Amino acid sequence: MLIALAATALIAGLAGAWSPCGFSMVDTLAPHGYARRMRTTVVACATFALGALAGGVATFGGLALLGQALGAGQGAAVAIAAALLLAAAAGDVAGRRIVPQVRRQVPESWRRVLPVPLAAGLYGVLLGLGFTTFVLSFAVYALAAACLVLGDVATGLAIGIAFAVGRFGPVVVLAPLQETARGIDIAAAMAERPSILRAIRAAGAVALSTSALALLLGGVPATAATESLLTDHGTDPSASGAAVAWHVPGTPAGIILRGDGATQALPGADPALGPDNVVWREGDTLVVADQATLAVRLRVDAPGAEEPAVSARWLVWRASEPGGDVLRVLDMTAPGAPPADIRRARAPDRIGRPSIDGDRVVYHYALRSDNSAIEEIFLPTRRRTRLRTGRDGAQLLNPSELGGTLLYISSTSERQLVRIGARRARSGDRDRTLFRMHAVTRRDAIRERGRARHGAGYPRGRAPKLPERAPEGVTVTLWSTALAPGGAYVSRQRRTADGTSNTILRLAR
Repeated sequence: MLIALAATALIAGLAGAWSPCGFSMVDTLAPHGYARRMRTTVVACATFALGALAGGVATFGGLALLGQALGAGQGAAVAIAAALLLAAAAGDVAGRRIVPQVRRQVPESWRRVLPVPLAAGLYGVLLGLGFTTFVLSFAVYALAAACLVLGDVATGLAIGIAFAVGRFGPVVVLAPLQETARGIDIAAAMAERPSILRAIRAAGAVALSTSALALLLGGVPATAATESLLTDHGTDPSASGAAVAWHVPGTPAGIILRGDGATQALPGADPALGPDNVVWREGDTLVVADQATLAVRLRVDAPGAEEPAVSARWLVWRASEPGGDVLRVLDMTAPGAPPADIRRARAPDRIGRPSIDGDRVVYHYALRSDNSAIEEIFLPTRRRTRLRTGRDGAQLLNPSELGGTLLYISSTSERQLVRIGARRARSGDRDRTLFRMHAVTRRDAIRERGRARHGAGYPRGRAPKLPERAPEGVTVTLWSTALAPGGAYVSRQRRTADGTSNTILRLAR
């Protein structure tokens, strides 16, 4: 899918070379033009290419970033993107006039008052942006809209780079050749033979159709991908590299799924993975073992321990005491050192399941005021940082951390979201949503039976769309998370009158 979109962008960029600005760039950068000598032509061609790359990345990457911030890439995003691509293909294959058309040319005075390499770089930026000069293909509009709808930054960057290459390619090839008869003939053919542009637009239509088909057949960017089932009987996932471990509900045991696809039972509950080790709980004892062989390395007496986490150096666990929760840490490189308390919560405040990444442990802190926060402790110094704060009643739950990225659940009265963003402290408004579903509780119908919902008092008399309503008799809760290099995991509990089921979903990052 990404290759098809990039090919489409490349062809769209090539079509842009047939604009008045494209022809003007060839003459401007040619040795007999404003460059005046071949050395300046070569430098100016390089700056022109760099400028076009900057412009392409700014437009298409920026639109994808905006779409990501707006929560794009969900629901019908793929169908919408495919429809836009097919509509553009129909317009290009029919040779329709481009509307809306940008009839603005680049500032001609720059090449007279600025050094030619600098002017060429600025011209490249304007042409790479795509919408500051003539648009010669419907594909430009369709690709821009697709970047916004899909909200996948990697896709946007690939499209922007490919479009820029198509935009500067003919110019930097033909400009140095304008001192040769062959180069002059090619430039003349471009200007005098409309059939060439029609053929390029037709090729672009084929590429647009191929991209749409790839999207519909499942070539979806990661941010728009649907979830997959990891296990239909598990909870509290933990990941390290390609391995994943989880607890088996209703049993004192866990499971580890290795990178080669093999599964192995663990002799304890609440397993958690480290770089090359694993920890599980046997009653009030925490057992740290080699991940590959399960040979025991360390046993720690931990009364009231729940849900441990482990790294190469640290063992952290939450313990339940009569007065509330406590978070404890043990430095495994200091034999004989006692565990240390690093965070306490007085009941009914609660500390959530910890997760370790190197020397940092992250967890949620739920307050009696119905607010919650995600906190991080740098274990060598015990410095505590608040990374996210729940607002407007949002509960932020069970975070995971890996390589500067934070994964967590945001639960409100309207919906539950699995969100991912930078580890640093910030509002979270720019975090991406990987997965969403209805709220834990079921709202009422907002209207009486047999009555329509009124729109009085709303803009233009239209009431806003209501969030998804939970099914009757079903309670679904998103709970613990785990973060891996190639994906994210979330546990989902579903309760009905017939019983409770626990599943773990894998989400593409």
